[in-house]
Amino acid sequence: MTVYADVLVLVNFVVDYFLISIACHFLHQKPRLWRLILASLLGGIFSLYILLPQSNTIIQIFIQILMSMALCAVAIGFKNLKSFLRSAAVLFGVNFAYSGAMIAVWIIFEPYGMVINNSVVYFNISPLFLILFSVVGYFVVVLLRKIFKKPFSDNSYCSVTLFCTGKSLALSGIADTGNSITDVFGVSEIFITDVGVVDELMGREKLNPARLRKIPCSTITGERLLDGYRIDSAKINFNNKNYNFKNPILAVSSTPLDDCEIIVNPNSFN
Repeated sequence: MTVYADVLVLVNFVVDYFLISIACHFLHQKPRLWRLILASLLGGIFSLYILLPQSNTIIQIFIQILMSMALCAVAIGFKNLKSFLRSAAVLFGVNFAYSGAMIAVWIIFEPYGMVINNSVVYFNISPLFLILFSVVGYFVVVLLRKIFKKPFSDNSYCSVTLFCTGKSLALSGIADTGNSITDVFGVSEIFITDVGVVDELMGREKLNPARLRKIPCSTITGERLLDGYRIDSAKINFNNKNYNFKNPILAVSSTPLDDCEIIVNPNSFN
């Protein structure tokens, strides 16, 4: 069957737009529209890989991983290595699930006009069908996002930028009502994060005794002390409003943060 390059790129542009959007939903990221479109276009151009001779599975997986990393760099950007690799892994997982579903359809139903080569899917469809499919797919994604957001109604996602000794670090955060850690002196806001964030932001400045704090924390197993580090300032965008904090403290979580990179107390915005 003849594969038309323009249809191939256009179809995969639309598909990649939704796959990246779904990955960003799981990552609690909201990339700018131009970034999302540019990444989708890059994915569409990558689909020309279907025209090359069939490669073995290991090479296909390796190329898909590299492509996921490239798309993440364009759509989300590079904040830190841990966050970037996690984003790439999620996007790779979403693409892997999509490719697996399409291969299953291809094997079971053998639909006319569908070709799969090098894990790239091609549909020989009309522009009208593509437009209708895109509209339906968009509303399906919007509906799923609303459904999945309901269990997290108590949590609100925010963007956080930390500043220390002339260096800045942008993070994805959550304003969590379960975070009740406060400064015993009542003069500083306390944000919970991973030790990797502290290391990346502060470097050797982390060893400065003037910045070290011990933060009392109550857990189900009793009282404990968390390592805390005072930084220069922080800027948080929450519900489309900007908040600035001077000399906040970063408390290092005793367990890894799964859904975000930093947790702030919503009472900080009152």
